Amino acid sequence: MSGAEDRAGEVVELAAELVRIPSVTNCPEERIEDVHTCARFVAGLLHDNGCDVKLFDRGRYPAVVAGFPGSVDPRITLCGHFDVVEPEPDDGQFIPRVEGDYLWGRGAADMKTVVASYLVWMRQQLKSGPPYPPFNLLVVGNEENGEGEPWGTPHVLAELERETGWQPGLMVVGERTGEKGNERIGAVCTSNRGVVRLRVVARGRRGHTGTGAIPGDLLDRLIEVRSVLGSVFARHLTQSSYDGWESTARFPFLNVGTTGVYNITAAEGVLGIEVRPIPDDDVRSMVDEVRTFCRELGNDVEIDTMEAGVTCPRDNPYLSVLLESVEAVSGEPAETGRKKPASSARFAPGGNAVVWGQSGIGPHAADERHFIPSIEPHLRVLDEFANRLARDNAYTDGAQDEPSSR
Repeated sequence: MSGAEDRAGEVVELAAELVRIPSVTNCPEERIEDVHTCARFVAGLLHDNGCDVKLFDRGRYPAVVAGFPGSVDPRITLCGHFDVVEPEPDDGQFIPRVEGDYLWGRGAADMKTVVASYLVWMRQQLKSGPPYPPFNLLVVGNEENGEGEPWGTPHVLAELERETGWQPGLMVVGERTGEKGNERIGAVCTSNRGVVRLRVVARGRRGHTGTGAIPGDLLDRLIEVRSVLGSVFARHLTQSSYDGWESTARFPFLNVGTTGVYNITAAEGVLGIEVRPIPDDDVRSMVDEVRTFCRELGNDVEIDTMEAGVTCPRDNPYLSVLLESVEAVSGEPAETGRKKPASSARFAPGGNAVVWGQSGIGPHAADERHFIPSIEPHLRVLDEFANRLARDNAYTDGAQDEPSSR
């Protein structure tokens, strides 16, 4: 077996171990103990191989940060998550299998195979010895439900900055960017949509539906809100474009009353709103107008998440080195793109992040699977990225500087 096949095979084996851990979030029956089990597995593997590891586990959701020994100011942060959505249709998805070019299983494509790739790559760098590349790793256990609670990415970044003053120069978020599922090298997505999640709450009073003084119908109120908000979104969001790079607004749930109870009016109703804004859209002014409109109708607006989209600054020096590294490995100009699903990139200080991963099919679906031939090219780009930073004197035994512009 060649070295490349051996390294990719090591990733597949490790990814399969991760898939077997049912680290489910973002549903009524989250498997929190399994999420912590996965965090401890990742932290333990990194620690046993010589990394400096910090496990954030004093909260509902854990996170792991790992760096190379003696690294004081890593410029590149590899980011990911080890939680998954609930299986479809059953727990059989936690039994990984390889068929042809694909690793099947819940989390195989989103995104435990890339997490496994990071672990194998860091282990290889440790075996090679110092000087180590200016990289660290941040993986979290609550990406699927928005990272709003500790220890999501923004909380970990804030804590590390508070403790040491550190911020990453470039975050590389390893979400899938080979969207067709057969690309060997995915696009480097320099723009990433954000996410806004709101709940419009209508309140009334319980009463008998058969009496003359029937309380106001909360369902009617919320349906009116839904119909009018379309014009609000049209004023603030880019909802159509020639290339598909646009914001979306959805109403994922409407809950009023109790199923099967016909003779009692509801005391509360909730309309859910999710907006995925592109970086150019003014999220704050949109939310302000939604609040004003809903208040006029006697409804409250509760904000679960309000995060704008981000675009990596073009003058980020590490971005240019990453693109050069992709080109060197692929033999073609690096493909850049824009990531529609929101990712941890939206939390990067100053927007200094890209989404760049491997290839897969069916995330969150019953046919989820990861394209195995995309593993080794990804690792080779990381190798080249680290080597180019070294040649540019981006790190030495005693200091780290920005790479030279080219």
